[in-house]
Amino acid sequence: MIDLTASEHDALTGLVLDALDDLKAVDPVVIDVKALSSVMDFLVIASGTSTRHVKSLADNVIMRAKSEAMRPIGIEGETV
Repeated sequence: MIDLTASEHDALTGLVLDALDDLKAVDPVVIDVKALSSVMDFLVIASGTSTRHVKSLADNVIMRAKSEAMRPIGIEGETV
């Protein structure tokens, strides 16, 4: 498990939210699940306006994370 500092957590959350905002995600929400999960610290949930939009949102998050040398563990919305 990778432990992130508070500033790394904020940077990663910002990266994900920026990637979602780039493509106009609908109602993105960040949920702190540190106390509930040993697998993740936070969960980001966002909606799209269509199946294609959701796939584009997921692809953009992946692309932005990889450009910062981070690899997402899991992504929903990728295979639709």
